[in-house]
Amino acid sequence: MMNLIERFFSKEKSDRSQIRKNFSTYFFSLPEHEWIATSPIRVHFEKLISVLPSGLLSSLMTKYPVTFIRSFELSGRGGAGMVLNNTIVVFPEFQRLLESDKASAVAYLAHELAFVLYELEEGKTDTLMAEVEADKFVCDLGLTFELEELLLLLDETIEKRLRLTYLTINHFTSGNN
Repeated sequence: MMNLIERFFSKEKSDRSQIRKNFSTYFFSLPEHEWIATSPIRVHFEKLISVLPSGLLSSLMTKYPVTFIRSFELSGRGGAGMVLNNTIVVFPEFQRLLESDKASAVAYLAHELAFVLYELEEGKTDTLMAEVEADKFVCDLGLTFELEELLLLLDETIEKRLRLTYLTINHFTSGNN
């Protein structure tokens, strides 16, 4: 797998702030995102937008439009069996995280976004490896400590331990470069 973040780096420096502004306007104006735009959780999404590569923001407006919906909204969208390729479902425990002032909320958003992008770019891959690759994307954005905080909030599972191990390895190997 190619590093996801490298796919979206733009060599064009002049348009970055305008792309960021355009994406922000686009994202918060989507009807599906009214629940985000009009609440205090907006600050976490704004932080996410501020750290994403401008090339990715451009792709999110055209090639990969992604929406975030709360889990209870699934019943209004067709429920079971519906296609949610470009939809990130925010379950209650993560909605509570977004409503907090924890920095890990941004890591959660970045991870979920990366996970969806890996599925769209790479097709069906091993779920655990997609989780690890999404974690690497979050680290590449500079959110390593926020991701660690997020992982430590999760229930104790083998998957969580493996992801923390990869996070530690990634942190120490990237620090040696």
